[in-house]
Formats: sequence, structure tokens, C-alpha cells
Amino acid sequence: MRRVPIRSVCALAALLFVAAGCKEFGHVELKGVPSSNRSGPVLYIDNERLEPLREGAAVLRQPVGTRKLQTDPRSGHSVVLCEVVVKKDRITTVTVSTLERPPRCMCSRPSANDAEGRRTCIG
Repeated sequence: MRRVPIRSVCALAALLFVAAGCKEFGHVELKGVPSSNRSGPVLYIDNERLEPLREGAAVLRQPVGTRKLQTDPRSGHSVVLCEVVVKKDRITTVTVSTLERPPRCMCSRPSANDAEGRRTCIG
């Protein structure tokens, strides 16, 4: 049986460890309309509660992929407002209109193939 030098094994392990830790990120810019100091709906991205928007806007760093922007109504189950496609080194801008009930997403770049009632914002 052939023996592999310990240095090669350690170098391979270190390379795999570093590669596993490298995630790609993009940004999501949330804007609230109207931008007032009163508290709007509680927003979530993939079941992670977001802090209230300060001065009507927030920029969030998110892993690359499709995320669900949702709100938590008083009934206890979440309502998906839209899906947000996060791309590497890009900013996806989503405006949340709280003038309507339930709140509504408005995308700066909507997807061309949105299904009925389902909105997708792309970066």
C-alpha cells in the first residue's frame, strides 16, 4: 500500500476547510413607503426577523440565492410578500408599500416570468 505524506493530507484538509467557509454574498436594499418613523409591519427574510427600517430604508447583506420576504400577521402565520433573488456583489432593491393591506412588494427589476400573485425581484 502506498503511503501519502502527512504534509499533503494537511494541505488538502486546509484547502477544503477554507473553501467550505467561502460563501458568496450580495445585498438587499429595503425601502418602506411611506417612509415615516411610525412602526410598519414586522418583516422577515427566510424566517429571520429584521430590525425595523430606520428612516424608511435598510441595506442587508445576504447569502446568494432566492430569499422570501414575508410579514407576520397577527394571526400567527407568515404571508410571503415576494421572493428576492440575491446575486453575488449586486444590490437588489425592494420597496415595501405599507399603504395597502396586506403590504405589497414593488421591485426595481421584476422577473419576466412571475406567476399570478407571486412577485420575484432580481438584482
